[in-house]
Amino acid sequence: MRALILQHDADAPPGLLAEWAAARGWTLDVVRLDLGERPPTSLQDHDRLISLGSEASADDDAVAWQATEQRALTAAADAGVPVLGICFGGQSLARALGGGVRRAARPEIGWCRIGTRVPDLIDDGPWLEWHRDEILPPPDAEVLARNEVGVQAWRLGPHVGLQFHPEVDVAIVECWIDAFRETARVPEGLREETERLLAGDVRARAMRLFDALLLG
Repeated sequence: MRALILQHDADAPPGLLAEWAAARGWTLDVVRLDLGERPPTSLQDHDRLISLGSEASADDDAVAWQATEQRALTAAADAGVPVLGICFGGQSLARALGGGVRRAARPEIGWCRIGTRVPDLIDDGPWLEWHRDEILPPPDAEVLARNEVGVQAWRLGPHVGLQFHPEVDVAIVECWIDAFRETARVPEGLREETERLLAGDVRARAMRLFDALLLG
């Protein structure tokens, strides 16, 4: 199996998703849109497209690679290639399929419960959240999880969008804490909480989620 990965920022790599792929024998082809790389015009060699997180807003068309992102997601949907969107990716996927994104009532940063409606598919958490925008799912999409901040997971046909970050490892979260401590409301003790949770069952829960969403 082969997946095309859309990466948008240096500090938002596949993380645990790469660990999962290596264990399952998947090949991940990472395209760095922020570095000017472009996805292939045809996805015939890929079984999945996965769009990762970003500091950018999914509805900000001033972002240099935003149009490329939207074209890639639309092309995947038109070709019948299932898409998994994570945080920014989930928002961007919603936009590509007729939904949208807007500023959330409040930012959500830290380990949170997501209000799952399908616990056999998506565990309630806690999962790592780091976002200020809110997903508006496409028409006819099924909402899989919603908490007091907004939609946390949705599905439309073979496509799934997540607001939370199942792919993060300790290094990714530490990088975000260091980068945004002056501009974001980073909870006190988030570094220590992240180390504790990832040393516990978070990694196993992430692997189960990737199995359910990418192998199902």
